Amino acid sequence: MSVTIKEMNTDDCFDMLRHAKTGILACSHENKPYLVPISFACEERKIYAFSLEGKKIDWMRANPHVCVLVHEHTSRGSWRSVIASGRFEEFPDKDGFASERQHAWSVLQKDSGWWEPGALTPEDGTAAKPREPIFFGVWVEEISGRHGVEAI
Repeated sequence: MSVTIKEMNTDDCFDMLRHAKTGILACSHENKPYLVPISFACEERKIYAFSLEGKKIDWMRANPHVCVLVHEHTSRGSWRSVIASGRFEEFPDKDGFASERQHAWSVLQKDSGWWEPGALTPEDGTAAKPREPIFFGVWVEEISGRHGVEAI
């Protein structure tokens, strides 16, 4: 078996993002990388997501340059992968952001499990405190993708 690797065009990359429900968010702070799975929704050139307060939000506030990876494979030699790089922008629950925050919620809620895993906190034996969700967007500035095709 051999595999041919081909570049994906921009439209195909965004189409893959629009149909994906989860991906890997990459951010960095003080020269340290951090990767975390996220649930998201994509509309036009924007990736919408939400989280509770924590490391990824702190790091994205400090350094808004992030990227999102979406990968799928159907067999060993048949796969697609897209990387979208852009800027993090938070939509706080206050004047000036209400419209964008509401829009993020409306785009995300189209998928029944949109709030997972962002609303879950690791079990540590203590009672969970109610926490306010943080809605944010990644404004895609660069996107690229490749796909592998099995040759028979």
